[in-house]
Amino acid sequence: MALNRRVFRILKENVIRYLGVLILIILGSYTFLVATGIAENLGDLVTSFTEGNKQEDLSFLTDKPIADSEKLEKDFNALIEESKSFDAALSDTLTLRLLSNTKKVNIPAVTEGQPLSGPGEILLDPSFAKANGYPVGSSINAGGKTFSVVGFVSLPHYIYPLKNVNDIMNSPDIFGVGVINSEDFNGLDNASVIYSVRFNNRSQSINEQAVQLRERLHDEGITESEWIDIMNNKRARMAWASITGMKTMSVPLPSAMFLMCCLIIGIMIWRMIRHESVIIGTLYAQGYRRRELIRHYMAIPIILALTGGIIGSLSALPSIAPAVMAMISYYNVPVNGIELNFLNVLLGILTPVLFLGLSSYGVIRLELKRSPAELMKGDKQNNKVNALERIFKLERLSFHAKFKLREQLRSVSRLVFLLLGVTIASVLMLLGFTIMNSMNYVFNNSTNGTYKFEYEYAFKDIQYGEAPEGAEVFSAGRFYPKGQEEIEFYVTGVEPDSTILTLKDKKDNPIPNDQINITKPLADRLGIRAGETVSVINKQDGKTYTFHIDAVADTYAGQFIFMPMAEFNKKLGIPENSYMGIWSTKKLSIPEDKLSGIKSLSEVSNAMDELLGPMVSMVVAMTVISCVVGLIILYLVTSLIIEENKNTISLFKIFGYRYREIKSLILNSSTFVLIGGFIISIPIMAVSMGAMYGYLGDMINLVLPTIISPVYVVFCFAAIMLTYQLSKLLCAKKVNAVSMSEALKAGVE
Repeated sequence: MALNRRVFRILKENVIRYLGVLILIILGSYTFLVATGIAENLGDLVTSFTEGNKQEDLSFLTDKPIADSEKLEKDFNALIEESKSFDAALSDTLTLRLLSNTKKVNIPAVTEGQPLSGPGEILLDPSFAKANGYPVGSSINAGGKTFSVVGFVSLPHYIYPLKNVNDIMNSPDIFGVGVINSEDFNGLDNASVIYSVRFNNRSQSINEQAVQLRERLHDEGITESEWIDIMNNKRARMAWASITGMKTMSVPLPSAMFLMCCLIIGIMIWRMIRHESVIIGTLYAQGYRRRELIRHYMAIPIILALTGGIIGSLSALPSIAPAVMAMISYYNVPVNGIELNFLNVLLGILTPVLFLGLSSYGVIRLELKRSPAELMKGDKQNNKVNALERIFKLERLSFHAKFKLREQLRSVSRLVFLLLGVTIASVLMLLGFTIMNSMNYVFNNSTNGTYKFEYEYAFKDIQYGEAPEGAEVFSAGRFYPKGQEEIEFYVTGVEPDSTILTLKDKKDNPIPNDQINITKPLADRLGIRAGETVSVINKQDGKTYTFHIDAVADTYAGQFIFMPMAEFNKKLGIPENSYMGIWSTKKLSIPEDKLSGIKSLSEVSNAMDELLGPMVSMVVAMTVISCVVGLIILYLVTSLIIEENKNTISLFKIFGYRYREIKSLILNSSTFVLIGGFIISIPIMAVSMGAMYGYLGDMINLVLPTIISPVYVVFCFAAIMLTYQLSKLLCAKKVNAVSMSEALKAGVE
């Protein structure tokens, strides 16, 4: 149809404006496809690995060997395998955990090289090998023995290789795992014997089966320790937190992009039809049908949506594999292949077409409902004062302020688009900075402010006697609220006059250690306040214990209930004057065979520093994307304002207004909305972060506070304002290009 030749002419006349819409559509489709691609591939890889290689449901140590594990397997319909573990110190700061090669549970998967074939061979965690220079074919000295590196390995229970199960971040520079043959443990004194269990009945509750197994062990006179269930094992759960997070974020971000495109396209189509109403009325009179005209005007949003969806989806396809491999560098799972879901590609293309098509069709059909005679009369100028203008009482303001506010208030759709766009861009920018600030607060400010020790030593068995100089003893047990097994925390007995543990309330007043105190994140999760009691279940014996909380400590250094050591021992039936761990300000010479684990706060700090490197890159990327989105939105809105005010700009020039004054009136009219959008973004971001951190707590039992730094808020506001200034510079030429004859052409006197 000859009419359709106008489509490309319209696009060409406003190429920059439509290019901005196209970029938003491309970003939306690209984000959707990459996020879903990472989540689905990583989810499939982790699921197939954990199921195929029999990831454990729980593991534990015992005070004596299990005499008949085969009978236990039969009675509990489970796989039970005994394995060994030994922490070999390669240097003062580097530890390699040697694990025995298992056959039934936690079966190793060789990702490169050859499987173990004889003694003296080792399979290494690839991140550890890369960080410390151990390629396949090299040799490594560990535990007084020399091993030949024959390949790299992935382990189902060490997907995220943490040294201690309660750590947050892994660092291959200080810790790694390796698999050796069982006979190579001969001569390695003090190796731990670990029992790993996987229940075959996957429909029954794992916790219920675990309780029954523990009772059976107790009946046979076996005392277990270091009981770790998979739901509270960050080595396994951390990957699922990332997977679910990716799936969650794959919907709202692209949807926000597409909604913004719907608004701006709707505004532009509506303005175009209103502007061309006389032409449309004439075309009606000449015999064109309504559906032909609808088809004509629908061509613009459909072309933009289809083009943007195709470009965004196709450009995302080659990005999925590198993105998945980047995640694999954090999570050690074998990669059997990365699949591209073409249903997602189709969704990435059709979703913007559906969004923009439906919104544009509604606008076009509404405008074309008018009769040809009404259309041929032209677009009537609406000079009525709307409700928003009456609310703000603009008559009291100066002309400049009144003009700027009226420009925004008289186009509600444009106002909503600008407010929504600035808010989304600001939320994205603040999000990255807040995540980084929250983690920095927890691992540096909060932890260092609460704990005054450097080393934490946990013993396999109960100890007696006094702590060395510069150290304090403690005991701890793992608990959870009834029906909420995912909320696992420690009740810790401490010395009542402890100087190593320093707790403070929200007013920064010291809290004594001779009473029962609870940390703020745990108090918030349990809904407990000072003066109340809480009943929780001990994972060791399955009994319910009640604690009266005297104070809430304003610290995020973990989820703990602290109480005096003597009271803790008495309540849990532990021998008097005994303890299970030591906090020390200096390194102690304790035999390895007595210890179940050593934790160094400096290692946590170093791991945090390593994590902040990639996080800074992520924050920079989010800031750049936010600025690009903000620039596009501000440019589109500002160009629309100029387009709608050509006659007004022309009159200003006729009346002798200077270019600087005109530019200030027209281009600065969005300042109020921009500031409002940024202010609104702060509570929205805080609520979003609270929801995200709540989800994180459910997934990996980690609670982070939403710490909004005023410095970062000012920085983000400055970035948004600089983006605004750049958009005004890009639009300044449009203001200057409006001639004084525009007013005369329109018949304005």
